[in-house]
This record gives sequence, structure tokens and C-alpha cells, in this order.
Amino acid sequence: MPVDACLESLEIPTYPVGAPEKNPLFFEKRVYQGSNGKVYPLPLVDKVFDDAAPVCYQAARLENEYVRLVMLPEIGGRIFHGQDKSNNDYDFFYRQDVIKPALVGLAGPWISGGVEFNWPQHHRPGTFMPADVRIEREPDGAATVWFSEHDPLDRLKGMHGVRLRPDSSLIELRVRLYNRTPLTRTFLWWANVAAMVHDRYQSFFPPDVHYVADHAVRALSSFPVANNPYYGVDYQNRPEGNDLSWYRNIPVPTSYMVCQTAFDFFGGYDFGAGGGFVHVADRHVAPGKKQWTWGNHPFGWAWDRELTDANGPYVELMAGVYTDNQPDFSYLLPYETKTFSQFWWPLRGIGPVQQANTRAALAFTVRNDRVAVLGLNVSEPFEGELVIRRGCDVLARFRVMLRPGEAWTNNTIRLDGVAPCELVAELLASDGQCVLSYRPVDPAGLTRTRAQATEPPRACELDSADELFFIAEHLQLYRHPTRDPEPYLRRCLEIDPVDARANLALGKSRLERGEFADSRDFLLAAVSRLTARHPNPVTGEAHYHLGLALRFLNEDEAAWESFAKAAWNYEWRSSSHYQLATLACQRGEFRAARAHLDESLAVNRDHNKAQVLSAMALSRVGRTVEAKASLEALLAVDPLDHWARLELARLAGDCAEFLDGCRNDAQTILDIAFDLQEAGFNTEALELLALHHARPLAACATPNPLGRSQMTRYVAAWLSGDPADLAAARAQSPDYFFPSRLQEQLVLQWALSQGGADPLAAYALGNLLYDKRRRRDAIAAWNQAADSDIAQVHRNLAIARWNVARDGESARAGYLRAIELAPDDARLVSEHDQLRAKLNDPLEDRLAFLEANRDLVVKRDDASVALASLLNLLDRPEDALDLLLSRRFHPWEGGEGAVLRQFTMARLLLGRRALDAGDAESAYAHFAGAMDTPDSLGEKYHLLQAKADVNYWIGRARQAQGRSDEARAAFEAAAAEQGDFSEMAVAEHSPLSYFRGLALRELGRQDESQALFRALRDFAEQRIGQEARIDYFATSLPNLLVFEEDLQQRRDAEHGLLLALACRGLGDDKAAGAALNQVLAFNRADAQARALQLELMRPAPNGEAVDNDQ
Repeated sequence: MPVDACLESLEIPTYPVGAPEKNPLFFEKRVYQGSNGKVYPLPLVDKVFDDAAPVCYQAARLENEYVRLVMLPEIGGRIFHGQDKSNNDYDFFYRQDVIKPALVGLAGPWISGGVEFNWPQHHRPGTFMPADVRIEREPDGAATVWFSEHDPLDRLKGMHGVRLRPDSSLIELRVRLYNRTPLTRTFLWWANVAAMVHDRYQSFFPPDVHYVADHAVRALSSFPVANNPYYGVDYQNRPEGNDLSWYRNIPVPTSYMVCQTAFDFFGGYDFGAGGGFVHVADRHVAPGKKQWTWGNHPFGWAWDRELTDANGPYVELMAGVYTDNQPDFSYLLPYETKTFSQFWWPLRGIGPVQQANTRAALAFTVRNDRVAVLGLNVSEPFEGELVIRRGCDVLARFRVMLRPGEAWTNNTIRLDGVAPCELVAELLASDGQCVLSYRPVDPAGLTRTRAQATEPPRACELDSADELFFIAEHLQLYRHPTRDPEPYLRRCLEIDPVDARANLALGKSRLERGEFADSRDFLLAAVSRLTARHPNPVTGEAHYHLGLALRFLNEDEAAWESFAKAAWNYEWRSSSHYQLATLACQRGEFRAARAHLDESLAVNRDHNKAQVLSAMALSRVGRTVEAKASLEALLAVDPLDHWARLELARLAGDCAEFLDGCRNDAQTILDIAFDLQEAGFNTEALELLALHHARPLAACATPNPLGRSQMTRYVAAWLSGDPADLAAARAQSPDYFFPSRLQEQLVLQWALSQGGADPLAAYALGNLLYDKRRRRDAIAAWNQAADSDIAQVHRNLAIARWNVARDGESARAGYLRAIELAPDDARLVSEHDQLRAKLNDPLEDRLAFLEANRDLVVKRDDASVALASLLNLLDRPEDALDLLLSRRFHPWEGGEGAVLRQFTMARLLLGRRALDAGDAESAYAHFAGAMDTPDSLGEKYHLLQAKADVNYWIGRARQAQGRSDEARAAFEAAAAEQGDFSEMAVAEHSPLSYFRGLALRELGRQDESQALFRALRDFAEQRIGQEARIDYFATSLPNLLVFEEDLQQRRDAEHGLLLALACRGLGDDKAAGAALNQVLAFNRADAQARALQLELMRPAPNGEAVDNDQ
């Protein structure tokens, strides 16, 4: 019978998220999933609430005899539930019974469970935004639920379709990725499958996978048994718990990715439920096979609580296409489409498998008693036989009849004297066709082909233009968050000022930044080198991009010549002819345009925009029947191409269905309006904008603040030239006005050239320019609105004045003005305090400001932590503790520790106060309480996080209680610690090393204590003054502060604190004081430095003499 496919309403308990941020966020060096974590033009959501309420979501259900799937279009088109109906409705994909967002996504909210589809980066920018949806039914009863979006950052069109067939348990994911922009883009694709885990859940990977890689291949590990340290865990000394295929063995947040395999499958199996799933895809385009877990430890369990109420922990078994690592990006050329399929299907009753494809899965293992254990599942009805061969000899032949959801097993074959790798298992259909074949892998033949990655040299260290260029390309391709490709390209030009590749790369970079004249100059230099000896270069790339730059400069005749030359080259023929077609349409030369579009489509038949423009050109010369047929043919392939849907609706005379299908989303409308304008169809663009303005935004269960945009009014004014339209545009609210397209730059510059004040356009243009790292141009734009009452303008200028000029007082004035204009904006209060911290303002003044705005402060986690920190610093730990225990906190992934740090500090301060007062019982209660962290903090200690300070003070309290054995145990626990865990990395030394030394001293191990302090002193002295750099391989550093800092000063201060602590431990208080003064001159809010300052007022620990051992 046909697959049941429908859209329905589904009520789900939901934890709300806060209102999207009205202030633009420019995170220029945020590390997110190993890549650039820029969030603009998306508004950030950094608040999640603590009480759930029922919310009705639009859901898509896809169901046949074997499988039931539920998908949520309003949360990115993710699969929400996946059930094996044949196995008591077993949830082979992790089932969520609640929508509980956590701060994991690029722009904030992210939910776990089901299957998330991530592109063009991980996590997907639109993961918590609505996707367009459409159901396609096929004559044979199969059905596909299609989801599509225009990526909110790069405006790429991504579409995935979840497909089921009758009488099959196979789930197919059909994907179409279309670069609908004229610029080359980078992308990756990861299907992020969640699976519920427990001690009896095992992930399985192909049998030839014998090592795996961390993010960016920064580390390697043997697999499945880790015989090496990995993520700081000493697995080789955990022989009973070092098999990484079992969730139970991984105590810390951990990723691992397959580096090489000759197989196309992997999956997971739940021995408790007797079921699991397998993923299958062609490894030549889909090599990515990854597992991620938060870790089987209180730190990870805290994240489980952040993401679900009762559904428990999960692992992610992620399948990558055109990528095998994170980050690992590929290219999508202008107007290029990539299509591919991925497949999943449920397993039952046979355990992890050693071979699988879309039709069958085989388990083939050999027990210690040399008995072969065989198991088979199929995704569709099967009749045939399983044959086990050794060379030409048939060892066994089994008749098999199976349906999906049934298991065939056998353990009757003994392999005495036979190595498994000598055997071949073949599953043969009744017609003799081989459905599946497997030869067990010989471990002796496995070798590693992947080397651990290294950080590239700096540009100044290289003299090879070739190496310089490819490093720059790598940084650009991988969207590196903290290394800039430009110095490498500039170094190329120092070696050879006319280097074609460097000039081309810089020209493309300037083009993307909207610096069109500079782009043209670099590209002309590239062309001059490419054509110096012959007029016909091997690539048309430089000519093509030169044409784009000239178009933006309104030099259309010159652009035509450049595109025409670029079209000589096959790789650039389609995109160049498309550009020529748009220019021909602008001239009204529709037959010429059709000829260029035919050329474009001859090379790239999946160029949707060329197909739509061809249909428009046909209709303009009266061939409307052909135009309609062309559009219908395109929509048969891509049913959610909204430009095609619009033009078909125009021909039918009714655009209502078009607006419903795209949710009347302003960003989609703008994409199409600019497509129309590019080809000279200004009237049609104006009509589209009028339709949009006349219709409300579609209702949605998830926030979509960019669904309406001030830009639609500005574009209408730009196209019409009507002063009334411009006046209407200028009268709009500034909230969420975050333009990013190059065409939007032109529109805003036009608006500012029309005379009269336009602070709104100036504000928006500044946002766009600052995002494109044109900071001084942004300041100039914002200054045009400096007399306005737009609070965001004054806030943005304050940020820029600090980041560009380090003008702290001007920045301070900007924030005070912004707060005056928007007194209820909690972010402004928080950011103003962050600025004051940068300015090293007196702590008492900062505290007074935050307490005066306490109603706003407690609305934000970061501001509440800042207030707690100041209360601790100013000896009000009881107030800090009350604040921390009065609310729930929700950390950002990778930013854990801030709340826990203040909680621990408050407990230690209160304990020390009690200890000084002779109340050892209360002191112990506070010190022990530092270990017992409440769930409301949202985080727990990481396995590798040092707690030497807490253990040391527990020991001191136990001493005071006269409980010497327990005191010794606490001191030994402190002394035994090795290193620390800071900024998502293992650290050899930290300030807590000081307490290890004190604990050693309490244990009478004076020599070890002195050796530790000397080592700490040497470590600090060696690193003070060394160049400070952010870790090249950092994966998650969610620095959400808008102000830049002097990294060198900060690192020197950190090492200066270590030096001060070491000197104090060695009894050299004079040197400790000198080092401490430098630390506090940089940051008077350094809690450990202030604590040591107080400590220096007391005698050195145990009256130790100065250590002069050098």
C-alpha cells in the first residue's frame, strides 16, 4: 500500500527561548565547531527559559508498514522521531518528548534528538529556524517530504527530501545543494543522527577502521581500543574501559572521525532493545563517519539535563558528505548544484554488523571457540541464500527468506584452522544476483594513511609563493576563526607583485567585502599576468570575477567583455553566460538572452536561475506555453524553487500559493527581488515587493525575526525612485535591520545619496560594513547617524571606538548614551560592564552600577555571573552565593565553567571566613559544598578539571576538626592532581598548581613541594613575553564578548599570576608582590591575584624561607 505522508499538528511541551537580540553581534574571532563563529546577520538568542508549556508545531509524518518518521519543518526540517514498527516501536533515532533548546547553536538555540541536517557549516545556521515544506507522491506509492531554505548567512539554497517506499524499511535522504549566488562558496554536509545510549549501546564502524581523528585531525587514536591518551584521558591505563565504541567508556566530551575505510556503512546497536540502525552512503562522496558524545560523567550528564527532561543521554552518529572531518569544507562554484543520497534503516536482533548496503546487513564474527556467529537483516523482502566460501570451496550454504524487521542468525560453522580473512560471505538473490559480499578484514594488512595535522608556518617565515598561496586558500576554505589568509597573500605579492593567484584571491576577497574598485584593481593585475604571454588563459576565473566587480561599478560594457572572455573556459562558461544573459535582458534583448541561457544550461543543466530566466525570456517574446512547461519541468525536480514558483504563479495570475509556500519570508523575497533586478525586471521586482507588503508573515512556532525586513521598503524605493517610498522606508524601526548582501550595500548607499537625513540607512550600512571587516567605513556610516536616537548606533560606535582605536572614554560615553536611549536593554548594561572591566574600573564602581540595574542584570546569565564575581571580589560571598542559587543558569557549549567558578569561590571564601573564626564545622560544610554543585548551575566539574584548591581547604578544615586521617586523604587528593582543564584544553599548569604544592607541604613532602613551585616558576618565567596566540586547532571557544582584548597582555598576566604564586610558595614574597602588582595593573578583577594579595599580608606558608635554588 502507498506510503502515508501528511502534514499535521503536533503538540509538544516546549521550553521557550528569549527574544532575539535587537543589537547586531559581530563575533570576529569566535571559534565555533573549529570554524569561524560569526553570527551576523542572524540575531543572537542567548536566553532559554526554565518552564515548559505546550506548543503546537507543524509536523510532517511519513509512515509505511515498517517505519514511522515525524519531521518538524519549523525546526529546520529535522527528523524528530524515527521508529521501527516491527520492533515494538523501538526509537532507532533518539526520541525527544520535549523541545528543550540549549545554547549550542551558531545563533543560540539548538535541540538534540532525531536527525539534524547541517550545512553549509556545523551546526547549521538555520537549525532552529523554519524551513519550507512540500510533499511529493510517486506513482509506485513512494513519498518524499521536501524541506528547503535559503541559508541565512550565505543565501545558498539547501534542500533535503526524506523518502520512504512501500514494503521497505529503507529511509532515503535526497539532497540538492544549490549555490544561487555568483560567488564561490564553501560548504560541508553532516547528517547528525542522535541515538539514545546507556551501558549496553555500542557504535559500530567498518571492520577496517583501526584509527580515528579528532577535529581538524589535531590528534589521532587507535580504534576501537584506544591504546593512547585521547582528549586528555589516559586510555592506555584503563584496560577495562578503553574501547571507544561503547558510550560507557568515554568520560569526557569526545569526537572521533573515521580517516579511511573501504566500506560504505556504520551505525549503532542497542543490546537492551535488540535493535539499532545502519547508515549507508557511497564513501567516494560521503566519507564522513563520526561519533560525538558529551561523555559518561557528571559534566556530560549536566548537558543531558540541559537538553531533555527524561529521555537521557545520547551519542551523535554523524554522516558527512563532501567532508570527512570538522572542519573540512568543499567548494560550491557559482550556480553549481550538488546532489546525493544518504540511507538509513533499522536493524534488529543481530547486533553490530560487519557489512551493509541499502538492501542487506550482515553480522559476521568469530567467537573465541572458533564458531562463526552470523546474522542477517534486510530492508526489503528477500529470498535467496547465504554462501560461505573459502576460495572455490563452499563451506556452508543457507537458505534465507526474510522480511524487514526479521532476523536470521546461525552459529553452526566452526573455523578450526581457518583464518576469517580467508573466507567470503555472499548473499545471493533467487536469480543469482549478489546482493551483499563480505570478506573479513585481515588486521595485519591495515596501515595508516593519514598524518596528524600541524599548524602552518607564519607568512613571514615563508619564501615560497606556492606554499603561501595554498596556506591562504586552506584558511579561507576552512573558514579559520583566528588566522587571516591575507598576510599570506600579501607576502606572495612581496615576492611577486603580479602573482596571478594572489591577486585573484585578493580580488575575490575585496569583491565579497563590497570594495569593488579595489577588487577590480587586483583582478586586473591577475589578468595582466595570466595574459602576459598568450591571450587565452587556462582558466576564466579572473575574467569572470572582474566582470562581477565591473558590474557592481556600473561598468556594464566592460563587464560584458570580461564575461565573454571568461566564457571561453569550460569551468566558467555557465556562470559567465548567465551573467551575459542578465545583461541582455537588461537591454531588452530576450532572444540574445535565450541564446546565452542555452549555452549556460548546456554546461550546467541544474542551474535553476538560468532555467527560470530562460522561461521569463520566453514569455517576453510570447512563448508562454513553452515558458510554463519549462517552469513545470524545473519544479518537478526542485518543487521548492521559489523564483520558479513565482513566475509560474504570475503566468497563472494568482500568487497566493507562492506566498504561502515561501511563508512570505522577507529574506526569500529579497533574494528573488534582487534576481529580478539583476536581469532588469524592475517592474516585476516591485510587484513582488508589493505582494509581500500586502500579506502578513506566516505564523511560526519558532522565532523568525528576519521574516520581515526594512530592506524590502528600501529596495522598493530604490527601484521606483519615488520619494514617498523612500520616506516610508526611512520611517521604519531599526530593530533587526541586519543587511548583508552586496546588493543591499548599493541600496543603502543610494538611499544616503538622496538628500535629507537617513539615520536608519546609515545605521544599517554601518552594520553591513562592520560585518565585512570594513571597520573605519562602518564608523563613518554610523557617524552619519550619531545625532539620532537609535540606541544601537551609539552602542555600535562604542564597540568600534574600542576595537579600532582603543578609545575607552569615547566608548564609555557611547554606552551611557545608548543606555539613556534604551534603559530597558539588559544587553547594554552587561556590555557596559564588560567595557568597564576592560578599562579596569574600580570594582566598587562596577558593583554599584550593576546593583543599581539589578532588575536587568538578573535577566542575563553573563551579567548575573559578573555581579556574583564582583560580590565575591568585594568580600560579599554570601550575597554571591544567594544570587547563584536563586536562579538557573544555561551555559554555552564550550563556555562552561564561569558559573561554577563563582560558586566555588563563594563557598571557599565563606569556608575560609569560618575557619578564621574558629568554626571548623561550618568551614568544612562550605568547602565540601563546593564539590556538591547544584544542578541549577547548569554545569558540573569536568573530569580533568583541577579541584586542588577545594581539596586543600577541606584538608585544612579537617585538620581544625582534629580528623587527621580525613585531612590527609584530602591533601593527598589535592597533591595527586595533574594539570588542569581550561578553555576546553588540558593545561600543564594553572593557578591551582599552587594548592598542590601547599598540599604536598601539609603531607610533609617538602622536597616535592619545592620542586613543584620551582617548576611552576620556571614555566611562568619562560612564557612571560612569549608571543601569545590562540590555539590554531581550537574547536569551541564561544567568546561572546564584543570587545577585543590584548591577548599578549592577558597571557602575560596569566603567567604573571603563576609566577607570583610560585614565588609565594617558595617564600619569596617580594618577587611575588612585584609580579602581582603587574597582574592587578592589567586586571584588578583577577580573583586569584586579589586573594594572593591578601595572603601576602600573612606570613609565608609554614614560615618557609626564600628558595634560592636556580
